[in-house]
Amino acid sequence: MQEEVENKVVLVIQGASRLTADVLKRAMAKALAEIKQKHDKKTLQKEAKKAEGPHGKMTVKELVAKDRGLQSVEVEDQKSFEKIARKYGIDYAPYKAKGQDKFLVFFKAPDSGAMEAAFSEYTNKQLKKAERPSVLRALAQIRGMIRTPVKDKTRKKVPER
Repeated sequence: MQEEVENKVVLVIQGASRLTADVLKRAMAKALAEIKQKHDKKTLQKEAKKAEGPHGKMTVKELVAKDRGLQSVEVEDQKSFEKIARKYGIDYAPYKAKGQDKFLVFFKAPDSGAMEAAFSEYTNKQLKKAERPSVLRALAQIRGMIRTPVKDKTRKKVPER
C-alpha cells in the first residue's frame, strides 16, 4: 500500500517537472480566453438591460416616453407606496402638486394583475395604519392626567375635647 502511494507521488512530480514554457503558455492562453468570454457575456447582459430602459422610480418625462399606457393615482404616503411598487415591478413617477400634502403618482405596470395586487396591498396597509391607535394621543392623555392635581386622601387627625 505504501509503495503504491509513493509511486503515484513520483508520477505526479515527474508530470509537473515536465512543464515547459510552451505548455504553460497554452494553459495561460486558455485561462485568459475563458475570463474574456465571461466578461463579454456580462457586458452583453448589461447592454441588454440598458436597452430595455429605466425601471422603478423615474421622472414623469421618462415614464411618458415608455410605450405602455400611463395611469395616475393620489397617494398620501410616498415611501410605503415605493416599497410596494418595487416589490411588484411597477414603473412609477411621483409628482407633488403645489400646495397639497398628497402626491400624484403616475405609473405603468407590466400587467394589470401586478397593478391590482400592488394597489390592494397599498390600500390594506393604509387602512391598517388608520386603525392603529395613536401612541402620541395616548401619551398626551396620560400627561393631562398627571398635571391635574390629585386630591389629598390622607386623613388629618384633630383631637376632640
